[in-house]
Amino acid sequence: MQHTPGRTRPHGFSSMVMRHPHLVVTVCFLAAMALVSGVGLRQLYQMTRYDLHSRQRDLEVRAVGVDALISAERRRLLFLRDYAEHLLASPSQQRVGLQNPKVQAALRDSDQPQWEAPGAMDGPRVFGTNAQGLAGINGFDRDAAALPADIVLARSISPLLAISQHADAVQSTVAYISANGLYVLSPERPDAHAPDLLRRFSTMPYYRLHATGQNAGHDIVWTPIYTESKKGEAIATLSAPVYTNGRFRGAVVMDVAPSRLLSLQLATSNLTDDDSPVEFGLLNSNGDLVYFVDGKITSQRPARFDPYLLDMARTQAAAWMARGQGYVERSGRYLLFQHVGESHWILLTDTDDSELTLAAARRVFSSPLIVAWLAIAVLLIGTLRVVKHIFGQYVEASTRLETLARSDPLTGLANRRRFQEAFDETLERAARESGDEATTPAMALLMLDIDYFKRVNDRFGHAAGDRVLVIFADILRGNLRSAEMPARVGGEEFAALLPGADLATAAAVAERIRQAVEAHAANAAQTASMPGEAVNPDAIAFTVSIGVAASPADCPAHYEALMQVADRRLYAAKESGRNRVVAEDSRSIDPARA
Repeated sequence: MQHTPGRTRPHGFSSMVMRHPHLVVTVCFLAAMALVSGVGLRQLYQMTRYDLHSRQRDLEVRAVGVDALISAERRRLLFLRDYAEHLLASPSQQRVGLQNPKVQAALRDSDQPQWEAPGAMDGPRVFGTNAQGLAGINGFDRDAAALPADIVLARSISPLLAISQHADAVQSTVAYISANGLYVLSPERPDAHAPDLLRRFSTMPYYRLHATGQNAGHDIVWTPIYTESKKGEAIATLSAPVYTNGRFRGAVVMDVAPSRLLSLQLATSNLTDDDSPVEFGLLNSNGDLVYFVDGKITSQRPARFDPYLLDMARTQAAAWMARGQGYVERSGRYLLFQHVGESHWILLTDTDDSELTLAAARRVFSSPLIVAWLAIAVLLIGTLRVVKHIFGQYVEASTRLETLARSDPLTGLANRRRFQEAFDETLERAARESGDEATTPAMALLMLDIDYFKRVNDRFGHAAGDRVLVIFADILRGNLRSAEMPARVGGEEFAALLPGADLATAAAVAERIRQAVEAHAANAAQTASMPGEAVNPDAIAFTVSIGVAASPADCPAHYEALMQVADRRLYAAKESGRNRVVAEDSRSIDPARA
């Protein structure tokens, strides 16, 4: 297959740029915007992760504050327990206490179904019942020998309970409950029936766990959250057993209302940047869960908490306590948890992707970063407009240059260079269709020359001659198919490429063109100008001589070989009298020497 020497074929991308420059520039612009957007979205995602971890750290700080309050109550409880055990183990203090008339009066009244004794130093009163009142109440048993010491202890610890209860706003009730059937509460409950209250104590974990020996280590116990009977308030309790000589004597109990506890730590500020309510959950190791909205306790689950994640929290409470902190996620919703110190509580809060994204977006739009992003976008848009304008000018100029380089400026037909490119493209297309480059495709060339064209220029002028060339170009276009290409290859020389045509077909096409020119000459003779009138170039009569060559009838499909055959036959037509078609000659061309 023949290729034109020096002809450069553009690479794929270069060719696409040349054909669709605006599309390429727009795609590059969109790619740049996508890159900027991708960086922005990644930054936004990283900010949401940062915000999530920030909330986790905030929850941790709050849990530390809650634990500090709880630890203070633990220390106060240990002090009360140590004081009680020390007093019970001190005979001298017992003797001093028994000498008090109020203790003697209490001992005399202790056989009553309900009795009371004033506390020391105006502390809360001591209440109790007799042996019959304790009947059937688990964890309580009347021990007459230990009763004086228990009354002395209850009266002595009474002012300390009051001081502890009024020390801050955290605890709701502080009590000492004796296994001998007496108790002291701060604040008092004077309207309570002692046997009924003792029976309630016996069912509550803060006493039952100690009385039944389930707290073998004599440790401080956190009890599950329960509802206080009188106020209907959720309560968690710290309790510590009191022992002497290995014998359980009672328990110091401190009720802690979570609503009060959290009101000190959770309602002071907001985890989020908006004005939405502060919502938390408090979960204990038994799976009991209460909620807080702006420090107020509620048993109703806030809408923002995901039920599935809360069920997961209940089932995995022990594992989460061991883990300490973290979060779980489901469908874009997050449940953050933080173990509160050494307690049996876990602090929970909830968020989701939309909330995190909005919080991050607010920070982005309030920071200089958004200005940079907007500046980049404006610069890219401005660059796009400038580049598109430059490309438009370039493409317009390039199109004009390409038209000049590939076509004849006078007639608009292809020039010799474009004609040879079309010849090569026809060969390539035929080779692809046949699948065999060695196969010689059928194609034909016409060489056409206007007869006596120099006389036209000499007689009518070069402007009239140019008009004759244009008329002939129009005749060529009108008598060739769209797949056939006419070209101007010289001054008055023209050529035509006929893909797929054999010699006979090409000769018929040539004869049709000759007859069309001849018909134009006849019409021109009828409209000839009168003597003295200006010559109308459209009325100039002319004829054409045509040489025909075809492959493979005359030679292989080589450009120079076919042009040589067609050119030789063109001159044969000239020598034979002009205005004729010559499609064969007396000799053939050897392809090896063509």
